[in-house]
Amino acid sequence: MEMLQLRYFLTVARLEHITRAAEELRIAQPALSKTIARLEEDLGTPLFDRQGRNIRLNPYGRAFLAKTQAALQLLEEGRREVADMAGLEQGRIHLALTNMEQIREPLKEFLSRHPQVHFHIRQASMEEMDQLIETNETDFYMTAMALHHPGIRQMPLLKEEVYLAVPPGHRLAGRGSINLIEAADESFVGYKEGHPLRKMNDEFCRHAGFVPKVVCEVEDPASIADLVRSGFGIAFIGSCRSSEDLKLIKLSVNKPICQRTFHIAWLDNRYLSKAAIAFREFLLQHFEGPSRQSLRTSESSCFLETGALI
Repeated sequence: MEMLQLRYFLTVARLEHITRAAEELRIAQPALSKTIARLEEDLGTPLFDRQGRNIRLNPYGRAFLAKTQAALQLLEEGRREVADMAGLEQGRIHLALTNMEQIREPLKEFLSRHPQVHFHIRQASMEEMDQLIETNETDFYMTAMALHHPGIRQMPLLKEEVYLAVPPGHRLAGRGSINLIEAADESFVGYKEGHPLRKMNDEFCRHAGFVPKVVCEVEDPASIADLVRSGFGIAFIGSCRSSEDLKLIKLSVNKPICQRTFHIAWLDNRYLSKAAIAFREFLLQHFEGPSRQSLRTSESSCFLETGALI
């Protein structure tokens, strides 16, 4: 039994689909099928029920999956402990986040101080983060939505105001601020349905008393700015992006309160390397200030978080 077999098995078990697993692992499908078949032969029992192209973990597979996850986690912790003995600069940090915007600058600064630290960054939906938490493969989770999972600890990093962005020449462009209900008849541009920030956006509009008319759904934040500039619709943007960079007009929203809070979260039972701990402390210091000070007393102080992040 080889480590590669076990890692391949974990991916196939998670996806329950050979073709998608092969694509994610970037290997040929026949080679992956042969590896799984050899593992089953070594164990003396099938791990999956096969019906045509569909596969499902059987009871043997589920039992083996739990032990495989535990074994690989222990081996990874051992590797990280040995790396720690060599010092901070040999560390590897695994991040899962919904968007890169808030972390881009502090990440650049941290790497300039510790150029030998390696990062593995995965952009993930909230559903994918739940899966990553189950497999305990990630050091830190960074999101504007709270994670509800046993053993998760989280701290606020940044609170920012969210604005309504309109193109020059729009009927609202001359206004410095509005109540969101005034935009109820407008066309909105945002992320695809199911995206965590889209969910926040919809909730924000619901508090204002209407359902937004979303005329275009995209995955790329730059595309949202392009569509707003072209007059296709309006969108929500965070204060972290300047209107000069985006060439858009930002309107403050008087009602409802429009803010979002970004958190860093981690599992209590995961071993964190010296590099990971140093990175967490660096982020907390980087975002130190009135925004985070006001959050220390209560992580629920943010009334509502929303908006398509641009």
